[in-house]
Amino acid sequence: MKRLIYLLMAMLGFASCDHFGMVEYGCPTVSFSLKARVVDEAGNPIQGIEVRTEDGGRFEYNTGFSDYEGNIDAYGGYFWPGAQNQKMQFIDVDGEANGGEFETLTVKIENLIQTEEGDGNWYEGAYTADMGTVTMKLKEKSEENTDTPEE
Repeated sequence: MKRLIYLLMAMLGFASCDHFGMVEYGCPTVSFSLKARVVDEAGNPIQGIEVRTEDGGRFEYNTGFSDYEGNIDAYGGYFWPGAQNQKMQFIDVDGEANGGEFETLTVKIENLIQTEEGDGNWYEGAYTADMGTVTMKLKEKSEENTDTPEE
């Protein structure tokens, strides 16, 4: 009986495909790389700024963090299609280190180039964005509480 059930399941699985040669599991993906240089308002490079897609997608291979010269050269191979068209967020994840605490900056991609065609199946191609120079602003320092606690 088990063999019959397995046979039926296998047949139904193949019958639901539009072609018999290839069965793919998972979801559609795109490869996406991004280059940018992150600086403060004085033009000084900022290390430790992370770049993510607006919905929180992170770069998996080359890190999505700026180096000591402020350069980001990030690559991610498994983004949802459309992620390459999102706005990018530049996030200060190390707080006061590396020149102060900077505001999160959201930037629209202006220079997106498709560098590789998709394969006609799940892989929808490779894209590269060159964001140029991205300028981060320091967060405004809030006034510290100068009240003394009551005893």
